[in-house]
Order: sequence, then C-alpha cells, then structure tokens
Amino acid sequence: MAPTALAPFPADLSQPPRSRNERTYHLACYTRMPRDGHFAAYEQPAPLTDDITAFFRELRPRHPRA
Repeated sequence: MAPTALAPFPADLSQPPRSRNERTYHLACYTRMPRDGHFAAYEQPAPLTDDITAFFRELRPRHPRA
C-alpha cells in the first residue's frame, strides 16, 4: 500500500476519524491544520505546501547521490 498523507483543515466538510483513515490507508503523515480549509491551497498555502514538502522529503532515499 502506498504511503498516504492527510492534512485535515477545520473547515473541511467531511472529516472521518483518524482511526478510520489509519485502517484504510498507510497513513505516513497526519497533520491537523490550525485554521480555514475549504479552499486550503488558496487560504493557507504556506502550511499546506510545508506539509506536502515534509511528506515527500521523508519518502526520499537516505543515501547520498553518487
């Protein structure tokens, strides 16, 4: 199963419990955002992009490039 990231925002219309998401997905990253959210990329671009960047950074191989 592929690693999954979830960043629920308070204004999201549907927020299943974290436990359900953990049973359904390989939840590698879960970050509750502090505010706004229905249009998260517009309303809170910095926290959203920081979270996405951190998630993909964790997926990178740990060995140095040759």
